Order: sequence, then C-alpha cells, then structure tokens
Amino acid sequence: MTLRLTLLSLAALGGATLLAAAPAAASPNRELREMRCDMLEQNRGRMVTIEAPGLRVLEQTANGQAFAPVIPQGIAAIACGRTSVIPAAWDDRVLSLGLPLFLSDPAGRLGVLEIDNGRYRFRLMHGSTRPEEQAEIDARIQTFQSRFDASVARTR
Repeated sequence: MTLRLTLLSLAALGGATLLAAAPAAASPNRELREMRCDMLEQNRGRMVTIEAPGLRVLEQTANGQAFAPVIPQGIAAIACGRTSVIPAAWDDRVLSLGLPLFLSDPAGRLGVLEIDNGRYRFRLMHGSTRPEEQAEIDARIQTFQSRFDASVARTR
C-alpha cells in the first residue's frame, strides 16, 4: 500500500522521522544524514507524497555521479528528510531531472531547491536559517550555478 500525504504535512513528517533518529541538526561537527526520500505528485490540485523506499539522493549522487532513479509519470518533485535543510554538494543532480527538491529537517524547517529560467535558488518555506547557514546555502547555490553554466557553455 502506498502512503500519500499532503505537502503541508511533509515538514511535520520529516521532522518527526528525523527527531526519532537524529535529535540534533547537522552542524560542522555532525555528519549530514538522510532519513528518507519520497516523490511528490499533483493530485486534484494538491501535492501528495508517495513513499519511495529505494530513493536516496545523498547516496545516489555521491561524488557527482549521475542521478537516474525511475521516476513515474506525474511526479512533480522529490522530498527528503535530512538532519539539515542546507542543500548537499550534489543536490543539483535532482534538478537536472526537471524536478525541484524539497528538504525538511528535525527543526520543522522546509525548503525547496529549484531552478527557474536557468537560475538556481533555495527558498525556505517554513522556518529560518542562522547567518552561517545562509552563507553555506549561498555558497552551495553558487557552486550549482557554476556547474550549470559550465555545462550550458559546453553544449554550445
């Protein structure tokens, strides 16, 4: 049986799942861990979550390898619960599939990594970041943008 939840409950689900397994958020002293990833689809104007037990973005994009999971038709995004909402080094691989990546953490924060008109951005939809976290997010987005721009230049 497939579990389907609204997007609004994603942060709560991610937070509850992560709190049980990892009581503290990722920091420079803690390893970034991913507890689960799911797929999101549009259903009657609402985003719903579909369990995807074999989907592991951190593991499947390690060291920049291609991200090529089987994505059923109608999937609109991927959502992962992690120890931090700060995008990981190769999260831009998800966006190369044409899908945004929602990230939630134990603090109940929810953010989305997306690309719009060739520009990467990360929007925090619930919660806030500390200045040092925002600096890390900004640097990560710049790395993603540089990789994207270089790949576009190579194809010209």
